[in-house]
Amino acid sequence: MSKQSRPQYLVSTDSIGFLGTSSQFIYLWREYFDSKTIDGVEVIAFKPLSRLQKLLETLKSVNVPVLSFHGKTGGENQLGLLGKIIMMFVNQGIVDSEILLKNFPEIDFLSHGPHFEEESTRKIVFKYQPRNIWIENHLCGRRGVEDAIKQINFYRTNKINANGMLDIYHYVADLGETLQANWTNTVNELLQYFLLKDKNGRQFFTGIHFPIGSRLDDSLPIDTMTDEMLELFAQKIIPYVERVVFENQQANVGLFFSTNEMLKEQKKRNARIIERFKKTGIIK
Repeated sequence: MSKQSRPQYLVSTDSIGFLGTSSQFIYLWREYFDSKTIDGVEVIAFKPLSRLQKLLETLKSVNVPVLSFHGKTGGENQLGLLGKIIMMFVNQGIVDSEILLKNFPEIDFLSHGPHFEEESTRKIVFKYQPRNIWIENHLCGRRGVEDAIKQINFYRTNKINANGMLDIYHYVADLGETLQANWTNTVNELLQYFLLKDKNGRQFFTGIHFPIGSRLDDSLPIDTMTDEMLELFAQKIIPYVERVVFENQQANVGLFFSTNEMLKEQKKRNARIIERFKKTGIIK
């Protein structure tokens, strides 16, 4: 893929937590859909199926496109103790991949490399032949990206339309407080992955997860990142991606639910961040 004028922008339903409602999500983001600043939604496919279907119907009723599901991640055993506990809990609450691929063939399916590596997942994907799957890096740094590349290659070899979704936080998670000092080198490293192509000349990674939440153990420290850092990322990376997904996990109880006051504060924070993204070129 060569440079393009504007990628497709999505926002994740993680901004309303595990127990959030469709009306809360619409309250947070409606004006950005109406203005075409954001093009669609990546839905965390939380159980039960009836609740998920109601969410999809509600979004459709207000002309908000659901473009992708985020399924189970797999790979819990590859994480530290706390991460393992959290992801086991989260994955238990997500609808099974087979149900998603069977019932919603028109919606893209995203998961992490370890889930796509499981033999049971491979059989399901081969059975339903999804239109499009997105494979996300799971572990921190280069290892997670290289593991994802292996899975992308495997599925493409087996005639499945697979694309890479590079989660920026997962890549930089180990940098901690040195993120700002290492940002230029990090962006240059990321650029090499977006320029990397398979044997048929096709990019491995055409999407990014750009996590902007207040839960900082799975989000970029967006409030302390400078405009210059965002501008550099926009100049180097954005021209080479087809899809940008803004994840927005909330801290503490916000991971589960939000009160009306919490939603108001999040809405203000979202507005501030979106304006910065427009200013710095993350959003075109």
